[in-house]
Amino acid sequence: MKRQAKQVVAVPWVRRLVVDTGRASRRRHSVHGLFEVDVTKARQALRAHRRDTGEALSFTAFVVSCVARAVAADPAVQAYRDLRGREVIFPEVDVGLPIEVELDGVPFAFTHVLRDAGRRTVRELHDEIRAVRADPALSPSVRKQRWARAYLLVPAVLRTGLLGALHRFPGRQRAIAGTVGVTAVGMFAGGGGWGIAFQVHTLSIVVGGITVRPALCAGQLVDREWLQLTVSVDHDVVDGAPAARFVNRLRSLLTTADGLDELRTPDTELPDPLGSAWN
Repeated sequence: MKRQAKQVVAVPWVRRLVVDTGRASRRRHSVHGLFEVDVTKARQALRAHRRDTGEALSFTAFVVSCVARAVAADPAVQAYRDLRGREVIFPEVDVGLPIEVELDGVPFAFTHVLRDAGRRTVRELHDEIRAVRADPALSPSVRKQRWARAYLLVPAVLRTGLLGALHRFPGRQRAIAGTVGVTAVGMFAGGGGWGIAFQVHTLSIVVGGITVRPALCAGQLVDREWLQLTVSVDHDVVDGAPAARFVNRLRSLLTTADGLDELRTPDTELPDPLGSAWN
């Protein structure tokens, strides 16, 4: 049988940024938690809105809104420790969200920072995400390509050291990557599943897939939609109890479709499975 010729392609320059980030993230003492949350109400509200208006609002924007408001209730979970060992806690929640754009003809996910996301509506976050996808030049991160290329001229060992120490300069961390990281891997593949990403923030959330399976509601089995999430924290800064309280707040916001009130219609209201056990 005739062997096919192998294919050799050039590696895009931005891939080196990913490699550096992976090396730098190994310095963090990360703790990961994998859990599921019932997002049936939110999904029904978004589908009803699309049916009635023809507009598809972003589920990712809804999740980002819930994450930001859950963090805003206790900003200590997004604290950073500076060079003097002090914890710097920002009151605003700036969410770093990878958004796929095309650079030099190659798709690549640049981190766009959604500023003060905890005080913004789902609609506002949706509009900004869509605008950046349509025109990547609107994102400050993409506009800094020249600086990123210049950074790659620095020897690799120094680059890794700089990235590894970024979180010890909280102001720069916030300006470049935001205070919290959200990665929506579920948007690229169907079905369920969890993901664990590089830990470049004190608090990072990976939005995984969605599965449909039955749950007991009012004595009957009904299909519910379950979102898989991975929450990662830097254990040098955040302990288990604050992290658990954050997860409980996030679960409650997602389950009740908080922030989508104006989209709800009577037929989107369903009882929560197992009552308050999911709050």
